[in-house]
Amino acid sequence: MSKFKDDLKLLGELQGLIDEAKKTANPPDYAKDVFGAISPVLKKVMPAARMRAVHQIDVLTRAKARLEELMEADYESD
Repeated sequence: MSKFKDDLKLLGELQGLIDEAKKTANPPDYAKDVFGAISPVLKKVMPAARMRAVHQIDVLTRAKARLEELMEADYESD
């Protein structure tokens, strides 16, 4: 497989991780009530999990953007 295909696959994988983190960072409105009913501890952990997911989104998005820049520069020079 060419490096270009590998890079495209990596971009897709990064986007998948970003999408997963977005789900964690933006749970449905009813999630807090459900977690609260299951365990008050889970309800209290939600803000920390959300903040961690927001950080992951930031890092993954920046990494993806940088990879796109590098790919563009590399493949334009060919």
